[in-house]
Amino acid sequence: MLRAISGAASAMNALQIKTDTIANNLANVNTTGYKKSRTDFTELVGQELGSGGIPVGAGSQDQKKPTVGGGVIVSGIANNLMPGQLLETQRPLDLAVFGEGFFKVVQPGGEERYTRDGTFSLDAAGNLVNPSGYILEGVKMAPGAADFNIAADGKISVNDAGEITEAGQINIYKFSSASALKAEGENLFSAVGEAVEGVPGSDGFGTIRQGCLEASNVDLTEEMASLIEAQRAYSFSARIMRTADEMFGLANNLRK
Repeated sequence: MLRAISGAASAMNALQIKTDTIANNLANVNTTGYKKSRTDFTELVGQELGSGGIPVGAGSQDQKKPTVGGGVIVSGIANNLMPGQLLETQRPLDLAVFGEGFFKVVQPGGEERYTRDGTFSLDAAGNLVNPSGYILEGVKMAPGAADFNIAADGKISVNDAGEITEAGQINIYKFSSASALKAEGENLFSAVGEAVEGVPGSDGFGTIRQGCLEASNVDLTEEMASLIEAQRAYSFSARIMRTADEMFGLANNLRK
């Protein structure tokens, strides 16, 4: 009975984390460039049941003995980097990566962060910055520049009274796997593994689309189904704990 209570408690803790993860995905269903998360579980060490009282037959030495589970824990929360749908905005400083790759922005302290959210604006110093004010690497335009073009390969050209000048090159970054990225909030990731830099459109890298933004990759129907599943599993685990507690109470109150 104690094992049943501890197993049910571990399942409830794990399912609570899964529910929180799903709730965060649902809250960001309309967040530009958001990448949904997935909760992974792992089984705790089980205990092999004894064979006392079980008839031993021929070949039973090779048979696997039954085990009882020890519960479950969350092994990690993984990022799903599947691209979202591209939405046209016609705003010249809205950028999207069509294919594989992330923009790199630099925080005031020099920390490097990666994002698929291409909502940029021009600051007073001529830098492209994201909504939090973090600078997009590789770009420097004249303050107040209005007539410019960002090509699919990331090259920026500014038209100043008929004179075309280059204002920078936007490179993008990719990673070996989703596990090489760590969510840092504000729709940003930090690199756990090595970030590979490349020119948009080159081998293995996506291209840049000006005047577009990438939508969240959260599927509302899928997340709602997962939420219902997690809530049902949580309810079953709570029922197991309640039943085991009642049985434990009856055993303690037995009189000889």
